[in-house]
Amino acid sequence: MGFDYACFRIFALSLYPSGGVATLPVGYRFGELSLDEVRAAPDAQLRACEEYGGQDAFLFGIFDASGALASVQCIWHGERYRAHAFWPLATDEAASMHLVTATAQRGMGLATHLKRQSAEYLRLNGFSRLYSRIWWTNVASLRVSEKAGWSRVGTTLQVTLPGVRRPLDMAFGKSRKPCPR
Repeated sequence: MGFDYACFRIFALSLYPSGGVATLPVGYRFGELSLDEVRAAPDAQLRACEEYGGQDAFLFGIFDASGALASVQCIWHGERYRAHAFWPLATDEAASMHLVTATAQRGMGLATHLKRQSAEYLRLNGFSRLYSRIWWTNVASLRVSEKAGWSRVGTTLQVTLPGVRRPLDMAFGKSRKPCPR
C-alpha cells in the first residue's frame, strides 16, 4: 500500500521500593560492561551492542561460568536518550534500548535476570523508573519484561504515508504517576 509503520508496547518499572533480585544460575555473574568487554564477546549479536555504548549509556551483562559474555542490556538516559526518545522521561528515569542473549544461552532466563539485576543497579545509583519499548509482536521480549516485573503502560504507533516526509507519531497510555518513595 506504500506506507510503513512501527508499533511498540511500552513497559515501565518503578524502582521504589526495590523489587529485589533473584539469584543467577550457578556460575553466572552480573556486571556493568566496558566497550572492550562487549567487543570481546564470543557472539556477534552481543558484539553488535557496541553501538549502544557511549555517553549517557549503561551496558550491563551476564557472564557464564567460563567468563564469556552471555547476555547484554543497553540502557540510555539524558541526552543520549533524547535523540531517540519514544516516551517522555524525567531526569531520574532511563530506558532500556536493547536486550539480547547469545543464541546458545537462550531459554535459561538470563534476559529476565539481566533486566532485574540492571534495575537494581540503577535504583542504587539514583534512578526512579525504567521504560522499555518492545515491538508489538515480539512475544519473547514481552514475556521477559512481564517475568521481570515490568508493567505495560502504553503503546506507540508511527505511520509513514507515501509522499509525506515526517511520520505521524501517536502514543497511547496511562497517565504518568510520580514514583512512590
